[in-house]
Amino acid sequence: MIIDDYEHRITRKINAYQNEDDFPQLDEYHITKTQLDDYLFDKQAILDSEGSLRSQYTISGIMIVIPVIVCSLFNDDQLPWGRWTFFVAVSIGLVLALLVKALKKLSILIRLRKLRQSDIESYLSDVLLYPKHFKA
Repeated sequence: MIIDDYEHRITRKINAYQNEDDFPQLDEYHITKTQLDDYLFDKQAILDSEGSLRSQYTISGIMIVIPVIVCSLFNDDQLPWGRWTFFVAVSIGLVLALLVKALKKLSILIRLRKLRQSDIESYLSDVLLYPKHFKA
């Protein structure tokens, strides 16, 4: 089984093409192999922090159900929207789920921005573009 995440795509490409004459070399970008490995590890950890698709669906489902459970604690005559309470509760749950997802995305973007090192990022983009960009 091949793992196809960002870190593994980069390392596979480096291993496949590193002996080519026109392949981007680390010393041209003033970075070391250790710096690159640490950076890739940290970046992949941030990208993975959102969790698997299954865990994302689980969290979203829980966020959607919480308002419904809270509304079920009250009698029907105590609910403010009458027979529409269930639909309002599900809508509130959807908004909560979207809010949690947006906050996670924002957190990832902020952490990636703090991690960003322009010399390493330019090297990584050149590695990803290698066969198309560097060969005529």
